[in-house]
This record gives sequence, C-alpha cells and structure tokens, in this order.
Amino acid sequence: MIIASGGTGGHVFPAVCLADELTRRGYDVMFATDKRGAKYLGKYANNAIIQNIYTSSRLKLYRSLIFNIFKHFFKIICLKPKMVIGFGGYPSVPFVLIAQILGIKTAIHEQNAVIGKANALLSRKATMIVTSFPNTKGLILAEKAKCVGNPTRFEASYDTVKKPDSQVFTVLIFGGSQGAKVFSGVVVDAICELTKNNKIKVFHQGRKQDIDKIKRAYAIAKVDFVVREFFDNIDELYQQSDIVISRSGASSIFEIIGFQKPAILIPYGNSINGDQVENAKFLETHKACLIIQEKDLTKTALLSALQKMPPRRLKMSENLASLRIKNPVKKFADYIEKTIQ
Repeated sequence: MIIASGGTGGHVFPAVCLADELTRRGYDVMFATDKRGAKYLGKYANNAIIQNIYTSSRLKLYRSLIFNIFKHFFKIICLKPKMVIGFGGYPSVPFVLIAQILGIKTAIHEQNAVIGKANALLSRKATMIVTSFPNTKGLILAEKAKCVGNPTRFEASYDTVKKPDSQVFTVLIFGGSQGAKVFSGVVVDAICELTKNNKIKVFHQGRKQDIDKIKRAYAIAKVDFVVREFFDNIDELYQQSDIVISRSGASSIFEIIGFQKPAILIPYGNSINGDQVENAKFLETHKACLIIQEKDLTKTALLSALQKMPPRRLKMSENLASLRIKNPVKKFADYIEKTIQ
C-alpha cells in the first residue's frame, strides 16, 4: 500500500492512524509526503518518499507536480501497490494520479466538510471515496462516497472520557499551524480580563515566536498557566479541561467530538475553500460549539462567548457525544480490504 498525504498534521495524523491499522493487518505501507509532513511520520519516516512541492506560485506548483509524476512513475510500476490512498494536499496528487493512469485502485479520504482542490481532482477517477463528515460539500460523485469519520490519534481514549476533577475552570487553547497572532493577542487578552473575577487555569499551545509574550501577559494577570510550543500529552490536557478554544481543522473537530469538549472555534479565515468555516458550522448546527469568525474576533466578543459557556457546557458535551463515529480507522480499513479483494 502507498499512502500519499499533504504535509500538515491534519493530513498526516489520520493517514498514520490508517497505516498503523493496515500494518497490523499484515500490509506493507509506504508513505509519500513533503518535507513538512516528514516530521509527523514517526516510524514510517525511514521508508517514506519525500517530495519537493513548491506552492509559492501556480507555475512552480504545476512544475513540481509534473516533475514528481515523471520522477516516481516507474517506481510505482515496480512497487505494484494493491492500492494508493490519498489524504489530500498537493503532495498526494502525483502518486494517486500515477496509480489512476496505471489502472491501480485508488482511494481518497477527505478530512474536511468541504472537499479540497487535490481531492476534488483525484475523486473523479478514484475507486473509492471516504469522508469524515456526512454530506461533504463539493463532491462531484457524492453517491460514491462513504462516511467513516476521521481517524484520530486518541481513539482509544474516547471510551474513557472523564469529567474534569479540578475545581478551577480550565481552558485549553491551541491554534494549530495557522495559530497566527489572534491566539497570542486577543485570546490572551480575553483570558487575562476574565481572570480578574474568575479563577482560571490555562493550557496554551502557541507559536515559538510568541511563547515569551504569552507567558509575560499571563504572569502579569496572575493566570495559572502552562504555555508551550507543543504539548506531547495533549490528550491528557483535553481530559483536564472544561472548554477548548481553537481553530477548526478537521483533526481538532474530531478530537473535540471524541473528548466531548465544548469549544469556542475561531476558523482560519484565509483558507482557499473555507474548509474551517464549514467544519465549525457542522458543530454549530448541532449546538455543540460557539463560533467567532476571525474578522469579528475582539476581546469583548471572546469574553462574551466565554461567559456563555458555563451554563451550556453539559448540553454541548451531550451533543458532541451524539456526533461521534466509533472506530473510523477500522471502518476505513475494512472498506479498503473489501475493495481490493
């Protein structure tokens, strides 16, 4: 099997989950991604194909995609994979497209509530289409799609979700790779203001260049805080937290669903196809989150949302629990095996 993935954690994490399940079932798995994605591959990194994909202009993008198609064409012929599985992002295009040209079975997995450009292109000839959300927008062959959910790193933890045992209201904050200034500016200011009349504890994952600034602000406001560039125990922090403030990438959405954590979502406003907005709206439709659009984000708006959360948290948690799709990676792998047999 070859799994081809874009370079963000949102693309790679579910791909690695599937790779683990396929490996457990006896399949050999090889990854293809770009330099960004390589750092998320763990044990699969040593046998991965790392591509150079340039996105600074359309011309450079098209050139690099064509280059990688020619470069790896005969490699795919020699490997003879049973299936090539694409998880979206431009680095998935060369390998899935080569497989389709050669008549090898292909699958695509769309993590978001609206299909991305790479998957939209590849879905036309894909043997199977798998989605995280029901009724994914933009699918040309929607009747061909099967919704299995989004595999996440913490699936085993969702069956033992515990209510926070702390007497202190605890907030988990992270902005993903698109954290931008709002998570070190407006969000921090609102937490500091809220702390004047409330006892708050904060776990804040921030950009490297913002860490010192965030720590200084919290220290001055006497917030009980833990601030890091990366938490390697974020599953434990989900368990300890009362609410989450985050972007609305697909991985974050399905972790929030799994841990049943009420959330204030601030979708990344500059995504090309509005995927984060659509992801957030899925939870909002089911009364399982509050949304503040980035263009509307102010300290006052966030304070208002934070103050609305306590009386709504229990119902939001119940609504989130009802949205969970259990064992997505098993469903995905079962579907693959059925298709290749």
